[in-house]
Formats: sequence, structure tokens, C-alpha cells
Amino acid sequence: MTEKSKGSSIVFLIVGSLFLLLLPSCASPSGISSSIHNLAARNDCARAKAFLEKNQRHYGANNRLLYFLDRGMLLHLCKDYQESNNAFEQAKKEYEKLYTKSVTGIIGSWLFNEYTLPYAGEDFERVLINIFGSMNYVMLNDLQGALVEARDVDETLRLINSRYDPGRYNVYREDAFARLLIGVLYEASLNPEGYNNAFISYKKSAQIYADDYARLYQVPMPSVLKENLLAAAQWMGDEEFTRTKADCGDIPFQSLAEKSKKAEVYLIHYNGPAPVKTEIVVPIPLPDGNIVTLALAKYDRHYPVVRFSELVAEKNENASFRSATEIVQDINAIAIKNLENKRSRIVAKAVATSAGKYLLEKALQQKIKEKFGQTAEINAILLSSLFNIYTNRADLRSWQTIPSKIYLARLLLDPGEYSLRVDHFNFQHSAVGQKDLGKVHLYSGDKRFFIIKTVP
Repeated sequence: MTEKSKGSSIVFLIVGSLFLLLLPSCASPSGISSSIHNLAARNDCARAKAFLEKNQRHYGANNRLLYFLDRGMLLHLCKDYQESNNAFEQAKKEYEKLYTKSVTGIIGSWLFNEYTLPYAGEDFERVLINIFGSMNYVMLNDLQGALVEARDVDETLRLINSRYDPGRYNVYREDAFARLLIGVLYEASLNPEGYNNAFISYKKSAQIYADDYARLYQVPMPSVLKENLLAAAQWMGDEEFTRTKADCGDIPFQSLAEKSKKAEVYLIHYNGPAPVKTEIVVPIPLPDGNIVTLALAKYDRHYPVVRFSELVAEKNENASFRSATEIVQDINAIAIKNLENKRSRIVAKAVATSAGKYLLEKALQQKIKEKFGQTAEINAILLSSLFNIYTNRADLRSWQTIPSKIYLARLLLDPGEYSLRVDHFNFQHSAVGQKDLGKVHLYSGDKRFFIIKTVP
């Protein structure tokens, strides 16, 4: 074998080995997530659970967080609420472990791509654990457990915001729906301390909808929040009520005393598939023949078939009550804004990665040229360019079993027996489906929650 052919063989061997090394690192469990999400949404929970367990190993060591997130959400949708919370607790532990990345991991991702690091989750995904976990406790009739989980939102958001440098704006700094949910849970305690805490939570939620949600995500303050806030403000006294009425407007509502004689039925509707990340790759040819790439992630926006729904309660043939759902959380919009907020840092890292690889490769190419000649150098440039195109990958991992949007409806009903259902409507206000919730007997002071999911 001549020196030149030996040089080419060495070049192919080096770059080929790097390709093999990185093959497992570029895998993503998004296909598994999508499958179990669709199965669970269609109430085929047995197949969904079996599919997840069968494919657990495909998540890999770097996606343990995603596995526990998917498992927790699957079990939540399948009404296995205790096991769902067990999975979410494991996810929290993974978040804590990944809070500080190791130096070795950072170096690895700088040389190759983010897939060489464990998936650490998005800011809003961490808060969603608390929201879904709190709902698990609600469905288990454990009000105290639900409150403990919901109150953890404060600590979670504090930690999230502490990661940002002073003066740097964090677009996702608060969660209006989480605050609304906390208020409802406090109000359910039916005591003065609970009413006081409910007012504080409702007021904070209203402020977030006004300051952040309406402006950033086009999600205005829902009417159920206005009604609950006015009732709590009235209980607090004339001064708070006057101030709150000026903010919420002169809308009809029932006082806390009146509500305590009735039953409240809340519908939480998870609508549409999770936001999905896709990749934008920009190849950059250089004068010396090398090609480097910038790979960036973006979220694709999804528009569910169901535009809104109506919670319907029928007492008899002559008594029917309806309440239309309102959007309270646009996860799709939050995900898009959250990613845009980090864009400058992502681009800076992508540029640094490409530049770093280029400098290393130029040094290697020069050594190959000196030892094996120009033909080996040309082969090295070609293979280096292919290596760059393959390994400069955007991180497309995300929590795929969550919904695109969360809607809420509430009915205040006199005690008695009712048949409940949900009617779904599309953007043209045409009926596109129905969900029977069965018969329930409601008592004074009841707060009942129903969770449904529609896909697509």
C-alpha cells in the first residue's frame, strides 16, 4: 500500500469511527411519544402502556427525563393517577440531577451536538409537571396533596428565573393557569383561610393573563377567573371588591355564600397534539472547500380540529345547562415564545460549535497533508464536510405527550342528579363529536372535575 492510499484509508477510518460513535446519540424518542399519545387519547390505554414499556430501552440513557415525562402523562390520561404521580416524582428527580451539567457533557456537546447530553427539559415543561400532578391528586380526591403539588409552582418558577442573569428577560416567568388552578383548590377548602388564599391566587393569575398571556400568547383572562375573582374580592371587603370590579368589569357572578349552596363542575379539556420541533439547517461553504452548517430548532404550530367545546348538564327533559370552554393555557404558543427567547444563545452556541469543529479539522487536515499529501487532504476536507453536515444537528427533543392547548369550562348547578356530556365544535362552529361523562349526583359545596383529551 502506497503512502497516499494509506493516508486516505486512515482518513476514512477516523471519520467513519466518529460517525459510528455518534449514531446512537442522534436518536430521538419522539416517534414513541407520538404513538402512545394517540393511543391514550383514543382510550386504548392497555396498548399504550404495553407499547411504552416495550420501547423503554429506545429512549436511551440521555432521555431518561423524557421517559418519565411520557410515562407520567400516559398514566394521567389513562386515569392511573397514583402511578402517574410516581412517574412525575421520578421526572422531578431527573430535573434536579440535570440542573448542573457536567463539564464533560458540555465539552461533548460543543464538539458534536446536544444529543450527546441528557435532555434537561424546557422551563414550561417543568411547571406542567406540577399542574398535571396537582390534577392527579384532585382526581384522587386528595385536596391537600393537590395544594402541596400546586404550591410547588412557586419554588419551581423561582429556580427557573434564577437561572437567568440579572436584567435578562425570561419570557416564561409565570404561569397564569397554574395560579388559577391553585385558587380553585384553595376555594374548595370552604374556610376563611382558604378564601383569603384563593383571592391572592386569583388576583395573581389575573395579573399574569393581563401582563403576559394576552400580549405574548393571545390568551385573555377567562370569564371563570373573573367570576371567581369577583366573588373572592367581595368576600374580602368593599375596598378590594371596588378595585377588582374596575379591572374585571360589571359581569354577573355568584358570591361565595351562594356558591357554597351549589355544586361546581369543572371541565378540563386537553386539546390537540403537542408542539413538535423541526430542524432548519443552513449550509455555509467556505473558500477552502470545507462546508460547515448551522442547525437550529423551531416549533411547528398546530391547529386542533376542535375549536371549542360545551359542557352540558341535563337534569331532565326540561332542564339543560351549558357552558362553553375557554382557552386557559396555549402550550404551543408558550413553547414557541420560550424557544424564540433563547434563540440568541442557541445561535451563539451553534456558531461556536461550527467554528470549533472547523479549527480542529483544519489542524487535522494540515497534518494529513504534510504526512500523506494533497490527495489525502482533499479526502479529509470532503469527509470533514460530510461529518459536519451529519453531526451539526439541532436538538429536536421535547415532551410529546402533552396537549397543544388546555381549555376550561365551569357549571354552577343546584344539588341533584345530572347527565353530563361534552359537545365539540370546529372553527365553523359545526359539531364534530361528543363525549359522554355519565350520570353524577351533586351535593351542596361539591367541586367535581372531569378531564378529557381530543386528538388531533
